[in-house]
Amino acid sequence: MSWFYAHCIVALIILLADARGTLEPTVKKIEEKFGIPVYYEEVSDSTNQISNPYPIQYTPQQDTFNSQRENNESST
Repeated sequence: MSWFYAHCIVALIILLADARGTLEPTVKKIEEKFGIPVYYEEVSDSTNQISNPYPIQYTPQQDTFNSQRENNESST
């Protein structure tokens, strides 16, 4: 049961560090300490902004419920 609580505490620490913005620099320092060659490309914020990532295209569709209701009302 102690593994469960340890996992929850580690997850909470990671989430708080990410929310404060200190997670990425800490990970970079750990990678440098272990000698892991990871190269990060500097990216400006203006290139990451997407105005509409999921455009919704309007495609007219037949409304079968209303057309069936109109047919039933006109026949009675």
